[in-house]
Amino acid sequence: MATALSQTLAPALKAIKDNDQNVSQAIGKEKGGVDYSLPSPLESFAQEATENAKTISEFLRSNDLPHPSFARDAPANAFLSAPDDVLAVRSKLTEAALRLLQLARGPQEYIPNLTENMQYIACLRWLTHFNIFQLVPLVGTISYVALASQAKVSPELGEVSHTATSALLVTKPELHDWAVFMTGTTTPAANKLVEATEKWPEAVRKNETAYNVAFDTDLPFFEHLNTDPQKVKEFAGYMKNVQQSEGAALRHLVLGYDWAAIGKGKVVDAGGSTGASSTALARSFPDLAFVVQDLRENVDRGKAAAAELPADIASRISFQEHDFFKAQPVHGAEVYLLRMILHDWPDADAVAILRELAGAMGSGSRLVIMDSVLPRPGSVPSTQERMLRARDMTMLEAFNSLERDEEDWRRLLATADPGLTLRGIREPMGSALSLLDVVYTPSKCRLCGRGSCD
Repeated sequence: MATALSQTLAPALKAIKDNDQNVSQAIGKEKGGVDYSLPSPLESFAQEATENAKTISEFLRSNDLPHPSFARDAPANAFLSAPDDVLAVRSKLTEAALRLLQLARGPQEYIPNLTENMQYIACLRWLTHFNIFQLVPLVGTISYVALASQAKVSPELGEVSHTATSALLVTKPELHDWAVFMTGTTTPAANKLVEATEKWPEAVRKNETAYNVAFDTDLPFFEHLNTDPQKVKEFAGYMKNVQQSEGAALRHLVLGYDWAAIGKGKVVDAGGSTGASSTALARSFPDLAFVVQDLRENVDRGKAAAAELPADIASRISFQEHDFFKAQPVHGAEVYLLRMILHDWPDADAVAILRELAGAMGSGSRLVIMDSVLPRPGSVPSTQERMLRARDMTMLEAFNSLERDEEDWRRLLATADPGLTLRGIREPMGSALSLLDVVYTPSKCRLCGRGSCD
């Protein structure tokens, strides 16, 4: 774990250093003093935020779309239909706003302000545990006395009503499940990273993690989760909410790769759960057929969901019970898809998954991996990098795994099979995930062991 931890923290610490250097350079020092002929960093970021906010407001106004606000009926996401150029402006706006906040607070307030996030998480857990969001009416108010009586907690004076944000935790049950799981499972695991590092300094096994310390178990994450039906439900809602987020939206998979160029062909969706990815692709590309592979429970749920699809979609999606650590039964498919799979697994396990797929791929078969690709520290907006580094830490705490950068991916593929070659990486605008286009060229014949006879 020490090695994995250093790999995770070193880029994050470098990013903090780079951010500080960027701010310092923006000050424009001359001979030890400040060049007052230039706008200050505060002014520069404020001006950038204002200009980007105007651009976004003009887009929303011209398209008769609701504007972001603090009103109770404010849109949950005002940018669902925004084109890529507007999403790029939004990214610049959030980056400028974050920089402005950092400068306004200054280095001395940075560490103390971390307690706000800690207490927000504690508060969110309390509110979900006592079912407060559901007890507050979506319309109107409720007195604290009445609310406390229903929740069986100590009362306060006054009344309370929903905001647009708190109402989402009622109208979107999967968001509530996300909040419960994040505060009750993810956060306790994160808080035990020190203890796990001390207990297993060089850990790489999936049951030698911060999660194992937090929940006092020798079972790996998913095996332990499956012992508690309530946790299984919460995690299913957690993942559903993640899948519905802008960063993980299925449209990035549909639009981010040239699926039409495949023509008629078969796509093997390995670890495809209940078939959401394949269904989205099948709707847009009528020449493609899909084999969704997963464990029995997900396969059964997927078949039930597919039965409700239009016949022209359902007829092109089949389901197959399969463990991706075992030999891949579908040989020579045009594409093998791994979406949000490999980041859950340490390198040794990820290599094993890739090796089984490579063993079934033919000359010209492609592997499409949709997963995070960590950027070089400081090379992307810090608002984006913060999210990726946090996810990287979560993978370490739960699985002894990691989010990988480009070199990590190239090394992983080469270790699994020299015939796997990364041809390109594309990150669609607004996506938290990248599409890795991997081609397969057999280095030797599987029959005679000489040359490439495939």
